[in-house]
Amino acid sequence: MKNMPLQKTFQQIKDLRIQGATAVARAVVLELKNEGLKSPERNFSRWQKHMQKSADYLLSARPTEPMAQNFARFLLLSVKQADELAEARVILRNQAASILSLIETDLKKIEEVGEEIIKNGDHILTHCHSSTVEHILVNAKKHGKKFKVFNTETRPLLQGHITARNLLKNKLDVTMVTDDAAAFLISPYSGRDLMMNKILLGADVISSNGAAVNKIGSLAIALAARDCGVPLYVVVHLFKVDDDGKVEIEKRPAREIWPQAPKGLKILNFAFDIIPPSLITGFITEFGILKPKEVKKVVEKNYPWLNK
Repeated sequence: MKNMPLQKTFQQIKDLRIQGATAVARAVVLELKNEGLKSPERNFSRWQKHMQKSADYLLSARPTEPMAQNFARFLLLSVKQADELAEARVILRNQAASILSLIETDLKKIEEVGEEIIKNGDHILTHCHSSTVEHILVNAKKHGKKFKVFNTETRPLLQGHITARNLLKNKLDVTMVTDDAAAFLISPYSGRDLMMNKILLGADVISSNGAAVNKIGSLAIALAARDCGVPLYVVVHLFKVDDDGKVEIEKRPAREIWPQAPKGLKILNFAFDIIPPSLITGFITEFGILKPKEVKKVVEKNYPWLNK
């Protein structure tokens, strides 16, 4: 696709220079809005086909991003209600602005809900980089709560470094461990001074049955949390629901793990894994804390257009 702005956004998403489900969703919405308003196409039908092609191209950068997919679908459905191109462009601009405003409003709600579960003296483990988890922790600190954060380095691309730097900038007490040490840290064998009180994870996808897709390593953390009796919360916007049950687990380039691997070595570099609903204490959402079994009902009530 010979379109420099689209190509730039596509590559930034693919290379993780734009990373995190919410950031990807924002970028896709903004790029589709700009593309629709700036396109020289004058024929309404061809413009709609161009918009669909542009959306498909952007979304192909990361297959495991239903929040971006759902918002793109909503925008494309919205412009179909127009009678002519000028009206469609107005609808596109207004709906994109509404989506971006809604994201910010809902994130504030999620942060407030999440902050309520943090108590003085807590040891909290997080994995990878979730900007929403990060904001919950920062706000709790600003409101006077005293707790310690433990986070994983998150190999192979070390997104945990982003989390650690951002939390340190906000004067939080942060300790990093290797990914392989997370289960031991959760367990009582790590020592009374290191035992975790709760785990906060983000998610790129949630299914209507209450499973969550997050950075590879999340399942191992969830299994350890269950065996050690540590509550695990998934911080997520319900626009991340993918209801078709066909979540594609992204496999990233082998070179991320071993740039000059021996010839003939096969490397599987999974970007995500899946936490089953039985391992999740609750979802921290814009509608409060939900049990996994409550997700489908809440989504159907509040976002009936989702995944239709």
